[in-house]
Amino acid sequence: MIRLVCTSDNHLGRYYAKMNFKQLNDRRRILRDAFAQVVNFAIRQRAHFFLHCGDLFDREAPPPAELTFVAQQFQKLRDAGVRILAISGNHDMPTASDGATPVRIFDALRAARVFSKRTQIEFDHFQIEGTRVAMGGLAPDPRLPARADPLDGVEYTAPDADVTLLLLHAGYEANVPPDFGDPILSKSRVAALKGIDYFVLGDIHRTHKAVVDDATIIIPGATERMGFGELNERPGFYYAELEGKQAVKLIHKEIEPQPMRRETIRTTNLPETEPTEYVFEQLRAWSDPEQMLQLRIEGPLPREVYHHLRFFDIWRLGGELNFYFDLDRSAVSLKTETHNGGTTEIISARREIELVAAELAAQREGDERALVEEARELVLARMGREE
Repeated sequence: MIRLVCTSDNHLGRYYAKMNFKQLNDRRRILRDAFAQVVNFAIRQRAHFFLHCGDLFDREAPPPAELTFVAQQFQKLRDAGVRILAISGNHDMPTASDGATPVRIFDALRAARVFSKRTQIEFDHFQIEGTRVAMGGLAPDPRLPARADPLDGVEYTAPDADVTLLLLHAGYEANVPPDFGDPILSKSRVAALKGIDYFVLGDIHRTHKAVVDDATIIIPGATERMGFGELNERPGFYYAELEGKQAVKLIHKEIEPQPMRRETIRTTNLPETEPTEYVFEQLRAWSDPEQMLQLRIEGPLPREVYHHLRFFDIWRLGGELNFYFDLDRSAVSLKTETHNGGTTEIISARREIELVAAELAAQREGDERALVEEARELVLARMGREE
């Protein structure tokens, strides 16, 4: 019985521009904890292989803390006798042709086998309980255009083995959104590539499993939801038990993600008097101190109601009540009256900055007030140069 764990898209060290220092540190810890759960599971199951299909890190130069953490996790796997095989992803792959990915550090230290060739599939061979196993991998090529075939022109020789697995970092045509911009593995390519029993794919954060002829496609998905666009995804990883080519067990193991929620308030539901208090009431009902919450306010507003809606106070309260709070008001427009009836106009970013700065300055005195006013002038001057 061959036991293996498949994971991808952990995005360790991910940066969130709107988070403060503490939030960012805590959020990165949550991402690390999710990866550690996969490692601990592999050790408990006495897995023979720990397979990683890319985007272990969120960028090509991860913080030292993330590299140290992975080194510790890989050492735990090695101490338990688990073999680690990996490829890089599009997030942690340098665009330069000779650039070394951070994952290759562990290959250089012989802590993991990292497949680094982009135009040739390499295979390593193992003998596990009398079964000949071939493990192959292909590094993603950042030079490929969107939706290209990741195996087009790639050199390949079918290995002599009882079961063969291939690690890739690409989309799969039955599991990608319409706007997907990375290479895509097609069903026809899977069918044509004889000799591969299991394709294990990273890149897409949505878990998926499919069968094409005699081949099985496994997509572990991400180990944590990375943003509000992934609210419906089920983070986790795959665990498999194989008897030769036959999958005795092939299951997706879910990881409990950080609570995440998105709510919308339509401007037509806002009262003309005390609209901010109405939003406060909704926020208190939706909030949780462990949660990432996005509030979207959408629709046209009369100018008078708009100016009674204290966005800064809403943002501040949301931040106090939640682990992280994002206020999206990009879909709010001003409703003005004309002799032909109601019309709407786009809200001026310059005017918004002036109003917020005036509100902040009014709450401060002396040097603090002067600092706010100076910052306002610098921002407005910068906007003027870019317009």
